[in-house]
Amino acid sequence: MGAKITAFVLTLLINIAIGVVMFFFLLILMNGFSGSDARPGLIAYIVLGVAVSVLMGAGAFFLTSFLIRKELKGAIAALIAVPIFSVVGGGLKFVCALIGMGIADYVRVNY
Repeated sequence: MGAKITAFVLTLLINIAIGVVMFFFLLILMNGFSGSDARPGLIAYIVLGVAVSVLMGAGAFFLTSFLIRKELKGAIAALIAVPIFSVVGGGLKFVCALIGMGIADYVRVNY
């Protein structure tokens, strides 16, 4: 159980760190937007980013559990699951940033 929880927490922390870095890049990309135009995009990014972080942590938890059942040691299973779900989470955070930019641009053009 310790390896599963470790994989969850480590993946969650890595994804949160990636999310914070992506958030600052998103702020830089939204430099020309007014506050009222950028706010919905930033809120969408934050909500989607938190959801991605939790889902990637859960994915690492379940993959570690699966690998332990396949008779891998807990530490090795966690070392396999954490990088996989961290990289996938980073890619999904980029998609979340694109969605946030799209929402901000939509609000800027239509309202």
